Amino acid sequence: MRDMIRTTFILVLALAACGPSGRDTGGDDTDGGNNSGDDGNSSANCSEEAKLVYTVDQNNVLSTFNPITKTFMDLGTLSCPAQFLATPFSMGIDRNAGAWILYSSGELFNVDTETLNCTKTAWASPSGLMQFGMGFSTDTAGGTTDTLFIAGGVGPTQPTSSLNKLDTGSLAPSPVGTVTGWPELTGTGNAELWGFFPSATTSPRVEKIEKTTGSAAQTFSLPTLGGEPTAWAFAFFGGDFFVFLMKDLETSTTVYQVDGTNGSIKGMTATGTRTIVGAGVSTCAPVVIL
Repeated sequence: MRDMIRTTFILVLALAACGPSGRDTGGDDTDGGNNSGDDGNSSANCSEEAKLVYTVDQNNVLSTFNPITKTFMDLGTLSCPAQFLATPFSMGIDRNAGAWILYSSGELFNVDTETLNCTKTAWASPSGLMQFGMGFSTDTAGGTTDTLFIAGGVGPTQPTSSLNKLDTGSLAPSPVGTVTGWPELTGTGNAELWGFFPSATTSPRVEKIEKTTGSAAQTFSLPTLGGEPTAWAFAFFGGDFFVFLMKDLETSTTVYQVDGTNGSIKGMTATGTRTIVGAGVSTCAPVVIL
């Protein structure tokens, strides 16, 4: 299976440059990120598998998504020992291609994306962080160390979310700030953190989030994605954002490619019968496609 994945993505990775892009991201990061467009190397020592976009659906199917061909490859069905009737809720991918998958029960699992083995962590939802979106971001632009950010609370009916850094060793959250809405998060090798905020009452948005305060540094409004969200996920790849969204009376997820420079929707892809609830990409993924 791993050889099949590597073959599928070899063209993508041959065209990808993994240093920071030179685009203006609308603000400076005070935690070491910069947007100077230098030749950083956030993909140093990364496996090919760590450069892929992964998704998980409501039925526990773990897959890869190819942002170039807009196709999925199923890796298998997870059998994490979650509580009865619990389903995947969110996912982040670390630099070792390991998946961090949160279930609707508030249980957090480490998943080997090669073997699909699940290991339950000691996470116990401190500070009311029962459900949340998550994403890794490099600590410096082009760097090789990451921080996992989570944003959430008791549940997505809340009007605001608590943004935290999560120590992946101790599993202790450190509060950063409060964001309006309930985002899914994605990070980049440029030391950026972005969120997709769905909404039925206001314009959905993709927003760059200041990692030291939680405030908005740049916002792209996406009014055409408005509607009552029922499942959503979010990933960055090659300079663009990929929003996985099911809303209103839709019965499956649609993938929207959002231009990373101006927020315009560049295309949309139907997913058949998938209800995607988590998407993850590590900071090894390319930040620009040449």
